[in-house]
Amino acid sequence: MTQSEIDFVIIWVDGNDKKHQAKRASYLSKLTHDELSIKSQDDFEESVSDLRFVQSDELKYCLRSIKKYAPWYRKIILITDQQVPSFLDVDKLFLDRIEIVDHSELFKDFPEYLPTFNSRAIVTALHTLDSLSEQFILGNDDLMLSGDVTPNFYFEGNKPIIRASWYSLPESESVKLHMQGTVNAAAMLGYSSDNYLIPSHAFISLDKTRLKKLANVFQKKFKENKSYKFRHRDQFLIESLYNHYCIKYGEGILKDYDFMVHFSIQLCREGRPEKVNFLFDLIRSQQRLTFCINEFQSLLKIIPNLHNMLDEICGSKLASEIEINNTLGN
Repeated sequence: MTQSEIDFVIIWVDGNDKKHQAKRASYLSKLTHDELSIKSQDDFEESVSDLRFVQSDELKYCLRSIKKYAPWYRKIILITDQQVPSFLDVDKLFLDRIEIVDHSELFKDFPEYLPTFNSRAIVTALHTLDSLSEQFILGNDDLMLSGDVTPNFYFEGNKPIIRASWYSLPESESVKLHMQGTVNAAAMLGYSSDNYLIPSHAFISLDKTRLKKLANVFQKKFKENKSYKFRHRDQFLIESLYNHYCIKYGEGILKDYDFMVHFSIQLCREGRPEKVNFLFDLIRSQQRLTFCINEFQSLLKIIPNLHNMLDEICGSKLASEIEINNTLGN
């Protein structure tokens, strides 16, 4: 397949690293309860809990799946914090067209905001990265492809494919921290909580030109968004702002996301093995093209052979992978 001019961007951090844990704890201890905007246990888990930063080989499967099912990518840009994944050989990354970009490069104009432990702040700065392609596909390490996709799956010409659904927030429903970021973004473009778009838990189509335009229109809010070291209720979700802008002005194509499986935190913790195995059957048979595992460690308790299943689904080792003994689950 011919190589495209589209990059994949993956946000990742090794939260198991002792240095990173100490750095995170140090900055967390300096913030008050109000500064953290923690209103519930859900807020805690979505913002500062150690579980948000734990990694269990998800990145390995994410990268393998991109190379297997989207071999047309230009580069995979891995955004990280002074870290290199232990399973990758930095001298061989070029063989898989992987590039590691440190947070310092993204925040070169705002070094005072570093370190950051906040993916929303990081995504707010992505459009400033010179090495990034004009059109790109954003994801986290818990996202994996499971079937062949083409560039047209993400973009039709100059228009991004928006994978989202309209939603009306009931008055009785409390807004979780993640949803608050979506609502805040929609409000910036005049949408109310009665009718706004919820993005899928899948790879997201973005482009630098529209992001730069939004950054120019909302300069103050973009700067504020970058300043929070941990997720905060006053932040907005860049992906949501972009999606609402594209749909409002006819610059994007809205499609459903029935092509994916979302292993939510609740499903990872409480799902019955029969249901989880049924969903993996859909994935293995490529009736679903992508999936998201929100809490790998919990799902591993339900499906002990999870690593073997992902080895099968996500493809063979990368050319830049290092052989590691005693890897968790192997």
